[in-house]
Amino acid sequence: MPYMDEVKVERAYHVSLGERENLKSNDFEITTAFTTKRNLYSYKGSILERMSGIDLSCNKLYSEIPTGLGKLSELHALNLSHNKLIGTIPATFSNLSQLESLDLSYNNLSGGIPTGLVELKFLGVFIVAHNNLTGIIPQKAQF
Repeated sequence: MPYMDEVKVERAYHVSLGERENLKSNDFEITTAFTTKRNLYSYKGSILERMSGIDLSCNKLYSEIPTGLGKLSELHALNLSHNKLIGTIPATFSNLSQLESLDLSYNNLSGGIPTGLVELKFLGVFIVAHNNLTGIIPQKAQF
């Protein structure tokens, strides 16, 4: 059964770059339902906001995770689980400021969890089970 079960959009809007300025004053709302791993996530907001995700789970990917994925600053969800990835979790992932969900489980990752990930204020799902990670789980400093 595929992990990407269903994606539904109540309304689709195609807006050119020239039309975006005119729409900023309007308050359009859309609701998007996104289902993955049998979990339903609903997103609601103006049409200028985007939800984006990459699901490359169960693809027999091998080698190290490309550090360039850390440049995808608008990414909301990244799933690389159930592959054969090796090496460390890229420190560049701390640049994914919009990330809400990161699943790296069921790989052969090693090393520690980058401390910069604790600064991702929207990260609500972080799964790294069934790897060869070592060290402590980073915690945000309490003052």
